[in-house]
Amino acid sequence: MKILKTPLILLLIVSVMFLSSCVSVSQQKSALELTGQWLVDEHNQLLLDPQPSGLTFWQNRLIMISDASAADEQVKQLHFFDPATGKREFATPQYTIANEQATHCFTQYLHTKPDLEALVKDPHNPNGFITVTEDASVLGELTTECQRQFNETHSTTYPTVLVRLNWDGKNLKVTGTRAVQFPKLADVGNFPNDGIEGLAISNNTLYLSLEKNSQFRAQIFTTELDNNFWEQPGFVSVNLWDASLPNLHQFDRKPRPHPINGSDIVTYNGVNWLIAAARNDNQLWLIDIDNKLPTKIVKLRYLAPNRLPNMPFDPDCSEYAFMDNASLEGVAVNGEDVYLVNDPWKKNYWKNTQCSTTQPAYDKLMSGLLFKTDMKSLFRHALDIGTQ
Repeated sequence: MKILKTPLILLLIVSVMFLSSCVSVSQQKSALELTGQWLVDEHNQLLLDPQPSGLTFWQNRLIMISDASAADEQVKQLHFFDPATGKREFATPQYTIANEQATHCFTQYLHTKPDLEALVKDPHNPNGFITVTEDASVLGELTTECQRQFNETHSTTYPTVLVRLNWDGKNLKVTGTRAVQFPKLADVGNFPNDGIEGLAISNNTLYLSLEKNSQFRAQIFTTELDNNFWEQPGFVSVNLWDASLPNLHQFDRKPRPHPINGSDIVTYNGVNWLIAAARNDNQLWLIDIDNKLPTKIVKLRYLAPNRLPNMPFDPDCSEYAFMDNASLEGVAVNGEDVYLVNDPWKKNYWKNTQCSTTQPAYDKLMSGLLFKTDMKSLFRHALDIGTQ
């Protein structure tokens, strides 16, 4: 036995090393590097503080919406961009409230500077879009009757509100609102600034992606959009979708959120995938909406141009530099092309400055970037994880 002990130990060590290397190789996927282009206005000037919060594709254009932290001139309207250049072709006027919505419970908030997050095309209206409110904790007010009617949100005090917009080519109007009631067992919690930030539609199913619940976990909810959806007076009750979401918590550290901040749905190789932007983790999650295939994670790295449009360029700078933080908040799909837009994080955006010529974009203008990839590239860099 003493003679066999040493060879057996050596064999065991070699086996463990081999298995470890197999696991390591199977889990090693390089990050997908994305090169952005600056969002510019109709005059090729950097777009001032757009704070993109939603993105969708329609009629060969990218349509963007801004959240409440954007410059006043960017909010409550839709911005139409050329997807090839990142140049804004035009912006709609700020929306007005349709007459039939004038006395609704949520009109007061929509008249302020609402925090609109996410954007998706309305499948029942050729000129319609759907967005959603998030943080109404400061500007949102409800009458006593409206408080009574919309009290049981099972989330924030002021309800999450789905908002229907109609663009007729001249005017943008709010033509419908529905307050969202979450399932009590979902444990969403009262976090006004961590609400729904992703909307996506497959057939008539609307997917609503929540940044985080009270357990710091992202969640996805669903509801059905039928022809009478916007005519109902009360809550729309959403269902918690049993999706295979990554659990990225490290148990030896303080919990931190791993939110979803944008989403869209794409069909690839016969499978419908929900693409979720995991902003804090610099990742995209690919989730099979039929729950048959394992969820995939794609790690991302972002390159931004050091050359700003219509501004001097320092020849000592490289043409591109890797970003310290990008903060994706918009996902839009056209065929197998995937477009991503970032929402500059004002507290940290300046950290991206590696060349003096880019300081205005990162420190003053809070300029956004458009990134493009495709499904083939995503799957080439994807790692199957399922639920950990």
